[in-house]
Amino acid sequence: MALDANTGKVVWAKNANHARPIASTSKIMTLYLTLKKVHSKSGSWHSIVKTNSRGLIAMGKNSSVGGFRFKAHHKYTVKELYYAAYLDSSNNAAIALGKWVAGSNAKFIRQMNAQAKAWHLGHAKYVSASGLENSDLRRYGYAYGTANANEVSPKDLAIVARHLITKYPRVVVDGKIGAKTVNGQLCYNYNNLLPGRKYYRASLNVDGLKTGYTPLAGYCFVGTAVRHDKHRVITVVLHDENEFTETRSLMTHAFAAKEMNY
Repeated sequence: MALDANTGKVVWAKNANHARPIASTSKIMTLYLTLKKVHSKSGSWHSIVKTNSRGLIAMGKNSSVGGFRFKAHHKYTVKELYYAAYLDSSNNAAIALGKWVAGSNAKFIRQMNAQAKAWHLGHAKYVSASGLENSDLRRYGYAYGTANANEVSPKDLAIVARHLITKYPRVVVDGKIGAKTVNGQLCYNYNNLLPGRKYYRASLNVDGLKTGYTPLAGYCFVGTAVRHDKHRVITVVLHDENEFTETRSLMTHAFAAKEMNY
């Protein structure tokens, strides 16, 4: 899927309305709802997030589920967990942020689905704030619903990304951060289209957005890039081990397409 972020026009699509597991690209919705609360009167970047639940702590000790190790003596802020969830794709940080936003994991997932419905997304169903499947979350006490995984179509995922970028443009500034230390832990951005990375291409000017992987979902990537005349493209590649080369091809095609030349 390739979408003109300025106009919302579809530039290229294949199986665009086929909902499927999307792994940690799910966090795009989690980031949107977190930033929405940060910019309201009910929260701020400096708000303290509860991270002391047994499940969140256990996830932080298991690298196979992408956890951020919470230290008992440290009070984590929204901003710290935002960077952990965004850059390092930390799953327990994303769940903790969701609980901060809505009061509980279940309420947050209902909020994710309510937001998708408000945007008229007909091929988006969430059961997880992080993108982990319930088969992994169950042991930590964060399984929700009857489905095993978040399932979203490429088109709907591109629309969520467009809402995030348009409403909160700081995400494309933060999306260019290659790595950041958060309370002594390195949060590494796995976007390999950034400068200095294997698939970097200067002409594309990639500045986001979110990687994802689970064995069920495969390798996923929602990318975004902006060209010199300020036109921005959003791309979605799901379940493809060549997610970065496919994204480069999509972006190159999109920038050359007549739909984005006006």
